[in-house]
Amino acid sequence: MNARVILSIIVLGFGLTAAMLPDRKNDSIALNERELLQEMLLANNYLSVDEVAELLIQGDPSVQLIDVRPASEFKDPLPRAMNIPIDSIFSENYAFVFDQSAMKNVIYGMDDQLATQVWMITKQLGYKNNYLMKGGLNAWKSNILDPQYPSQTAPQEEFDLYAKRMASRQFFTGAKALPKVNIKPMMPVQGRKKKRVAGGCS
Repeated sequence: MNARVILSIIVLGFGLTAAMLPDRKNDSIALNERELLQEMLLANNYLSVDEVAELLIQGDPSVQLIDVRPASEFKDPLPRAMNIPIDSIFSENYAFVFDQSAMKNVIYGMDDQLATQVWMITKQLGYKNNYLMKGGLNAWKSNILDPQYPSQTAPQEEFDLYAKRMASRQFFTGAKALPKVNIKPMMPVQGRKKKRVAGGCS
């Protein structure tokens, strides 16, 4: 199925369940299918793991991290993250978390699958201040906790990003030593043995 068909199914399902939600608090307006598709294409609805790391390092109090993995999988979350499994987001206990204007919600999962579904629900319902962390925990672990050293031919921007990620890694893990780079050691080249010259003075 293409993206439009999937969106139509999701929007229809969300529309049926929206009536069960408590009254909205931020005068939000529900989005239709076309508007939701347009929202998905806007880059300002997403945050990279580097942007999230910077917000956490700065200690921004307005950032609220929401981990939408099932409760049984809520392990090694991001700092200050709260767990709201996808099957609980329509509960009155959590609806107010997504429907507010004070905090900047950053929604994430292990990858983008669950988080995108939750983010699309919030957008379809017209809730504001909800963002998706692209790549989820997989991207966080590979880019922030274990950044890879760029190739020698990489542009300077990649080396600058690597240095920034290493600083983030140190902040979140307390690691002081740089990770070892796998460089094949160079073996000394053996010189040719000199041949003895026959004869000569004794």
